[in-house]
Amino acid sequence: MPPTDPTHSITERLSRSLSGPEGTLALARMQVLGRPVERSTELTAPTPSGTEVGVWRLADGRLRRDTGRRDEWRYWADRPEIPLRPGHRRVAVLGESATRGYFFDPAYSLAGLVDTALDGTGVDVLDLARTNCSLAELLRTAAEALALGASALVVHAGNNWNNVDPTPTERHELALLLEKGGFPAAAASFRDLVTEVAASALGVLRELAGDVPVVLVVPEFNLGDWTDEPILDCPALPAGRMRRWLRARDEAERALRDGDLAGARTLVAEMTGLDGGSSPVSHRLAARCAASPDEALSALRAAKDAVVSPFAIHSPRTLASVQEVMRRKADEAGFHLVDQAVLFREGEAGAPGRRYFLDYCHLTFDGLRATALAVAETLGAALELPERPGTDGVPVRAAPDRLALAHFLAAVHNAHYGQPEDVLRHHLSRALDADASVADRFEDYLDYQTRIAPNWMCSSYERSTQDPAFRRYMVVGDGRLNGKLADHGLREVMLDVLESRGVPARRRYEDLLVAEHRGTTDLLADANLATTFNERHGAGVGPRVAYLRASSPRTRSTLVVEEPAPLVLRVTWRLPSEVPAGSVSVAVNGHEVGTAEAGTAWTTWEFTVSPDILRRGRNTVEIHWPEGGDGTDTLVAGAPARLECGENVPSHPVHGHVHDWSAIRLVPVTV
Repeated sequence: MPPTDPTHSITERLSRSLSGPEGTLALARMQVLGRPVERSTELTAPTPSGTEVGVWRLADGRLRRDTGRRDEWRYWADRPEIPLRPGHRRVAVLGESATRGYFFDPAYSLAGLVDTALDGTGVDVLDLARTNCSLAELLRTAAEALALGASALVVHAGNNWNNVDPTPTERHELALLLEKGGFPAAAASFRDLVTEVAASALGVLRELAGDVPVVLVVPEFNLGDWTDEPILDCPALPAGRMRRWLRARDEAERALRDGDLAGARTLVAEMTGLDGGSSPVSHRLAARCAASPDEALSALRAAKDAVVSPFAIHSPRTLASVQEVMRRKADEAGFHLVDQAVLFREGEAGAPGRRYFLDYCHLTFDGLRATALAVAETLGAALELPERPGTDGVPVRAAPDRLALAHFLAAVHNAHYGQPEDVLRHHLSRALDADASVADRFEDYLDYQTRIAPNWMCSSYERSTQDPAFRRYMVVGDGRLNGKLADHGLREVMLDVLESRGVPARRRYEDLLVAEHRGTTDLLADANLATTFNERHGAGVGPRVAYLRASSPRTRSTLVVEEPAPLVLRVTWRLPSEVPAGSVSVAVNGHEVGTAEAGTAWTTWEFTVSPDILRRGRNTVEIHWPEGGDGTDTLVAGAPARLECGENVPSHPVHGHVHDWSAIRLVPVTV
């Protein structure tokens, strides 16, 4: 037999071996071995062009916005040109959306208030903060500002520094920790990585700045008010721990209601032992039963940090460990420090809340002003200005119309992060207190968010976008910020507040709601089911699927009816593969309308709803999933391999899957 070339058959057999899950994992590991070890901490100083900074290009002694980067303009200061006056020293203010004065922008920003305080000192303040600014972009902008002759840098950043994309080597290391200690261990290691990256970035900043003074502003967080949404309550826990954790949570809350602090502490300690410190709920409960204000403050900081991981999506924030690195590096590098934790101490525990924050990290006018005055004072010393920066010119409060709109936008943003009703009511009431004419924006919102048509097609939305601050937040091209969500709770609070001020909006809104949403209803549509950004179709971590992964024991949607009449709820569902078969129930307005056995195969059920439990307008429809098993063991077991293969791995349990969920009105048959 003549010799044959075996290459083809070997390649074919190797391809078959590598095509399965184990082969994919082996290939991922070979790729890691085949390249040099890479670390996220290996940052290098960017090289500026010397002719541009941010979205501006240098021409004829002025910085003019680059028309080729028009899509980015809305993230930066609304300045077509930035003059570079001869003989004036330049201070560059760098940062993120909090620095931009989110919700106030473009009327007020940190740089603008610092500029007012430094008026007459021969110093020009360049507003180079960018909404959604990454760590890499911050360093690049710093290099560009220094290349243009900045005499000092002000850096107010850190909330976006958690967005570290682990290298293949780091993914392998996180996968090993997942195997040994589950999501809590891997998340803790990731937070260490974020801290190391921050330290490296501050080292690069020191290298870039040289002898140029740097004022480092350490961001604080809304520890007093902010509550992470329920989807982030606790990551998946194996071996029955989740069920015990849930029971301990209920018992701890009951003990706190009864005033049994000692009993609550014991139960909270059990919860923390079960979740490894990875749940914000455990830490918030610990703060409520803390033995001292300092202990409560530490627990609130731990709650803020607990959700930071590569396995979940959460609001921006600065880790406590990163704050400490900023303080330490400032001392080592000779940076001048402005620490918002010191500026914003509030209440018995010192936990800052709504006086200084509009949401998780964006500042009220009080917060912006306090930070700006501290920065200006620090710059005066750093630049050895002959005159102390003045405070008289810095407004004590925002213009009424700007303050009103900021609180209105804050209410919308808070609602879309699942904040409680009292927070929404606070901001909406403050808005009307500041300027009663903001009620027009309330009514516009009630109109365009209720209609089925896209917002940009609604005249009410067009009216609101005439305001530049509104345009900056509710951007036409950003579906995340202006898409339709099931913000019925927000709209109800708006109506309550308007009616309490003598604005008769409820009847008009309810008639519009019925007119737009009556008839057959898709209960899985974002406008009916998604109350937060995290609950939208396609949101979250993990591979995209064509069905809803229920992240709560109860899946809730909204059904709008014109007049109560018999209807059918049709639902196609299944349980995750690791959950034993169990009974699933459906309820309307708190009344159970049926139960059915569900398993891991897709099944479709129909439930008839009697008109006597319905009401005109908005009705609540719920699916109650069985407790069954944890539904977490498979998630934990499969996560390490998926992480090594470069997938985004979700860490929070799923209670059920829903492919279709609709309401159909029964049409009477006439004979």
